[in-house]
Amino acid sequence: GNGVRDAAGNEAVNFSNQAVTHGTPSDTTAPEFSSATVNGDRLVITYTEAGTLDAAALAGNAGFTVNTAAGATAITVSSAVVNATAKTVTLTLSRAVAATETVTVS
Repeated sequence: GNGVRDAAGNEAVNFSNQAVTHGTPSDTTAPEFSSATVNGDRLVITYTEAGTLDAAALAGNAGFTVNTAAGATAITVSSAVVNATAKTVTLTLSRAVAATETVTVS
């Protein structure tokens, strides 16, 4: 009927319970923080990773927290956007960071 055939029309033999090899290589190395820079209300975090980052993995502020150096004042993160090939996550902050201000991100 509709079985697998070769170019000469020979139908493949039926089979069952055959082992299947997964064709996608296993990536077992997690992305690692490399650096972070801030310019105005954008904070860019760069990661090291053998492949690309998952662009769809983050939603909303993605759980990131940004604080002033003293740790007393939180700066709200309104969004987190992944650039998969550049291996960066760009956080949009609720306000611009002054050039003299030191912040931490976690």
